Amino acid sequence: MYGFTGNLLRVNLTSGKITKEKIPEDYLRDYLGGSGLAARYLYKEIPPDEDAFSENNKLFFAAGPLNGRHFPTSGRCCVACRSPLTGIWLDSVWSGKFSYNLKRAGLDAIIIEGKSPKPVYLYINNDDIQLKDASALWGRVVSETVRDIFTQSGLSRGSCCAIGPAGEKLIKIANIMGDTTRAAGRGGAGALMGSKKLKAIFVYGDKEPAVSDEEKWKEVVREITRKINEQPVTNSLKTYGTGVAMAAALQTGDAPTKNWKLGTWDGYSKISGVTMARTILRKHSSPCHACPIHCARYVEIEEGPYAMKGEGPEYEALGAFGSLCLNDNLESIAYANMLCNEYGLDSISTGSAIAFAMEAFEKGIITHKDTDGIELTWGNAEAIVTLVKKIAKQEGIGALLGQGVRKAAEVLGRGAEEFAIHVKGLELPMHDPRAFFGYAATYATSPRGACHLHGYVGGYDGRGVMPEAGLTEPQDAHALTGKGFLAKIVQDYDSVVQSSIVCYFMTYGVGPSDLAKALSVATGIDYDAQTVLKMGERIFNLQRAFNNRLGITRKDDILPKRILTSTEGGPNEGYVPNLDDQLKEYYQLRGWEEDGKPSKEKLRELGLDFVIGDLYAEN
Repeated sequence: MYGFTGNLLRVNLTSGKITKEKIPEDYLRDYLGGSGLAARYLYKEIPPDEDAFSENNKLFFAAGPLNGRHFPTSGRCCVACRSPLTGIWLDSVWSGKFSYNLKRAGLDAIIIEGKSPKPVYLYINNDDIQLKDASALWGRVVSETVRDIFTQSGLSRGSCCAIGPAGEKLIKIANIMGDTTRAAGRGGAGALMGSKKLKAIFVYGDKEPAVSDEEKWKEVVREITRKINEQPVTNSLKTYGTGVAMAAALQTGDAPTKNWKLGTWDGYSKISGVTMARTILRKHSSPCHACPIHCARYVEIEEGPYAMKGEGPEYEALGAFGSLCLNDNLESIAYANMLCNEYGLDSISTGSAIAFAMEAFEKGIITHKDTDGIELTWGNAEAIVTLVKKIAKQEGIGALLGQGVRKAAEVLGRGAEEFAIHVKGLELPMHDPRAFFGYAATYATSPRGACHLHGYVGGYDGRGVMPEAGLTEPQDAHALTGKGFLAKIVQDYDSVVQSSIVCYFMTYGVGPSDLAKALSVATGIDYDAQTVLKMGERIFNLQRAFNNRLGITRKDDILPKRILTSTEGGPNEGYVPNLDDQLKEYYQLRGWEEDGKPSKEKLRELGLDFVIGDLYAEN
């Protein structure tokens, strides 16, 4: 098949056995790669009745049919597993050059199973594939690990994903880091990797994957690049990075503030991408392969307590360590973000845990005794940085916060559950459903918990269209109807984006018809907009079925009470999403039963007959 290598590498860490397998062609045709292919494999291979840290939980790394060459924004790779943090489905996509090299090494995917008795890393140099001792790397931060592995390889090119000390310590909000600074975040995949004693994966490949028609491929690459460059958002992201959204927070009210209580704050502009560009931003090459957008930031702080240079904070980190904690010190945010990258921590969950702790401190639920004397007051930049270190090292209150806000609230009690802001155990990303109502149903139903990437409605709510799916004009961001529909179609499209695999920012100018054309030229399979959207629906429902087997039902498709309460002040004061109405519309369009399971009819329609016996066991 064109666009695919057709090969999966299976690595059993318990036995040390490494084998190559052929991927069934219908898997590739119907699920592509990335998140979709992972769902098709892991649904059958991960037992639902064991703990997420069981050796039978597996890590699935996958590229897609658009990776391995120079398709715009194709420097993306996916990792999936059962989440140590939430206990349900987890997939995470990061940027860099990992998928580019994986495909060129002749692989579409890697599945990691079992547990190694000692620290190891997986080394792939084309057909030279082996497990190597990582004992000397254990305990190292991410940048040192990646540097030393490159030195050992003797290669100047390639890509490496690794865990830091947080993953080794099985901290449930630990990331896997790609090429030192690009995070496969949310849900604790780094902790699962640490439990398997797998420190890193290095991959280098030099065999270009074939496409069905070279001339048409060049044409579609030019066309997609042009469409991306013509979008106004591309220039904004290139100039100011994703932090440009923080500059607009006074108008949109999208940035969560004081642990989701306030709707306005005078500090947004101090931590925005505009301010970053004017102060600490430095010129540097983009770490993302084949990307015309260049939203990544490189910053330098020359002196003071937060002196550092390296990858700068994106919008999510600016929100998590900034507005969420009422911290307007941009340098401290950059430093906290750098610490997360080095230790391998999720910046969203880490910042959310700190904001939760600040509110608990304010309410007297925790005291100076619990914080080891830290004055955990709102806006205290020094306290934020100190807590990041404590979480990474599992020291004091940091050991509890590293388990996520759901567990922390459960342990603390005394009403802490009221301000532990999560869905299904995953802390909310830095976009407020009271600003864009479409995020309400999206967060409530996302397969990995609260997630803006399994349905990037921010690109559509109030501004975008998707005529192929029936969205012919932008909805009002606070409309009381149509949000269940919006959530469904964007989730379906983004499921294909995560399986192709390309960047969500590409979708501002590239719709399902464009993506279908690219997939057709890459693979030689005749895709159109409707088959692409149907494929996304298939992938999304399979991930839902994965969660249904783990006990997820309609009762879990909820939002925290605070998110269904008006902000105090700001442009969205008085606006609250009508979640129940959204879900009623959403369930009907999805073809789900009242208990939250896809109906038998829907499963058959999507070719998911193999799921029916698991969800509808005969009495």
